[in-house]
Amino acid sequence: MLWGVENHAMERFEKAGIPSKNISFLRDTYTFNFAGSPSEFVHTFKTYYGPTMNAFEAAEKNGKADQLQKELEDLLTHQNESRLPNRTVIPATFMRVTVKVPQT
Repeated sequence: MLWGVENHAMERFEKAGIPSKNISFLRDTYTFNFAGSPSEFVHTFKTYYGPTMNAFEAAEKNGKADQLQKELEDLLTHQNESRLPNRTVIPATFMRVTVKVPQT
């Protein structure tokens, strides 16, 4: 999660020997455009996306899988910019980090 924080990313690369002048940042947006409802979108992530699969596995062990399912569905429903019941459109901002590795 901290890769989106410039100071954190800069510090990690500097510790690896990359000069700060060789590191640049650009905030960008990727828009998820899913042909299905927010509930179906959660199901797809739960089935195929590693971090979400791991979260559900842990939640299942703690008896909280239903709660996680509901919270994710509520979140995606709230963030969904589509007005169609069978479409989920959610813009997600991310940090693009570019590093120029010095030649040795």
